[in-house]
Amino acid sequence: MKKLLWGILAVFVVLLVILFLSLNFIARKSVEYGAKKITGFPLEIGSVDVGLFSSKVDVRNLKLMNPPEYQEKMFVDMPELYVNYRLGSMLSGAPHVNDMLINIKQLVVVKTDKGDSNAMKLKGVVSSGGGSSKYAIDKLRIHVGTVTLKDYSHPKPTEHDTPLNIDVTYYNITDSTDITRLILLTVMSQMHLPDIGIKPEDLKKNLTNVTNQAGQALKGATDAVNGFFNGIQKSVSQPDKK
Repeated sequence: MKKLLWGILAVFVVLLVILFLSLNFIARKSVEYGAKKITGFPLEIGSVDVGLFSSKVDVRNLKLMNPPEYQEKMFVDMPELYVNYRLGSMLSGAPHVNDMLINIKQLVVVKTDKGDSNAMKLKGVVSSGGGSSKYAIDKLRIHVGTVTLKDYSHPKPTEHDTPLNIDVTYYNITDSTDITRLILLTVMSQMHLPDIGIKPEDLKKNLTNVTNQAGQALKGATDAVNGFFNGIQKSVSQPDKK
């Protein structure tokens, strides 16, 4: 009888391990497929940890890669993507996330010799993405470490690193919010970027019902970016007088 109980326990443990590994494999493939569908860019993942008895997913060492026509292979280096979700909502087909963390170590913006950029190639950034999937995120935390600009539009290519190290929290994210645009607008509101083929008014689209940690609408960041571009235009049209 004792041997039988130990045998049943061993089989149960093996089944749990198989289930755990299967969940991680399925989650990994789902994240890779989802990233490709949302951004249009391929994604590489280091590891995925799905809580067997909890509603948490922890994805580590993500790298969003550029399309093959770009000299720079990597677009985004993301050490961690953490999601705490409501299990019942996943079964209903309308995912509801309590908390999400997008930790970006490095964002590499590449401007080609043709004047376009990898950022504007992201699906839905310039033209309307129009995703039909329903979802809600109560709290979205975004960390951005360093933004690297590689400019191949000049005879002599240039590279510049800008350490941002910013942490921003947004609330009330729904399917009417384009998270890709939200991240880009967050970055552009914190630093000056050259013309990379993206206009602030394009980034404002599909960013409804979003508030930041200060309780302000995202429109303030957009106005700041618009002001920056207007300042650039004036400085170009009016030579410096000495």
